[in-house]
Amino acid sequence: MKINVQTFVDQILADKFQTKKETVTVKQVEETKAIEAGLKYLSDNANKNELSQFEWIVKVPAGENVSVRLETSVINLPLMNSKTITKILDVNEEREVNVYLVCEAADLNRSGLRIDQCASLTSLADDPDSAGKMAKEWITTQLTTIESNRAAAKEEKK
Repeated sequence: MKINVQTFVDQILADKFQTKKETVTVKQVEETKAIEAGLKYLSDNANKNELSQFEWIVKVPAGENVSVRLETSVINLPLMNSKTITKILDVNEEREVNVYLVCEAADLNRSGLRIDQCASLTSLADDPDSAGKMAKEWITTQLTTIESNRAAAKEEKK
């Protein structure tokens, strides 16, 4: 699926994209079926030429909840930063829509944000299992990093 950059930005800024949100535990979000459901949601919306976001609010044992998202976008920036896209990309350009993994938590890293490409929508449709495997590993890595950073911060306070 391709989209004009300006059309993409206009749709995001006007909230013309599909969203779904679930509150889950760490164990639940790391399950294959949860990840498959999130990817299927994005794929189903792409089949209708709609942009989308699937968010898990992850309840962690200690500290603030963590936001883990799947987002369809033309660049590796969170959808909420769409205004920035017009400063980076040619607004007249047609771009491939990709699936990005986004994690936000203060204890993740200095910026509190990690975003990586999971797959293009085309490759997601062709090989959903590979995208699911990559997403599962990525989510586990981010949540493990947050847990480790929180534990280290707690030790420093002692």
